[in-house]
Amino acid sequence: MEESAINKYLEEDYAKALKFYDDRARWSKAIYRVFSIYLIVASAILTPLVALAPAQECWRIVAAALSATLVIATGMLAHLKSHENWLCYRASWDALERERRLFETTSGPYHSVPDQAALFVERIEAVLTKEGADFFARHASGEKTDGKTQ
Repeated sequence: MEESAINKYLEEDYAKALKFYDDRARWSKAIYRVFSIYLIVASAILTPLVALAPAQECWRIVAAALSATLVIATGMLAHLKSHENWLCYRASWDALERERRLFETTSGPYHSVPDQAALFVERIEAVLTKEGADFFARHASGEKTDGKTQ
């Protein structure tokens, strides 16, 4: 592979993929943490509220509303799969970074290969393809009903 081709790949495709996985991992982590912390705090508030609140109508309404938000937050965590996405995106980002380090240091599989640049591109594309397939599998599994994807 020519040096100009690998430089273009590194500057454009590789950099774009690295940024994509880093951004998505950060976003998924933030969403997961917001919903998870809300669930913990709201659950901790709800129990004493139900047990100790005065027997007035307004406290029952507050407790019911808080309970409903817990159901919504739990459903959003399950639907968005932000925890699974965060871990998978970060793992893909780590794999991309590792390949670049191995390539630049001519280590591991790049040690005795005649065309190191071509091997690098193939291995990077394999990581990207695997993450795409894994993402589909994570999200399509919840979409199946009666054996058909909706």
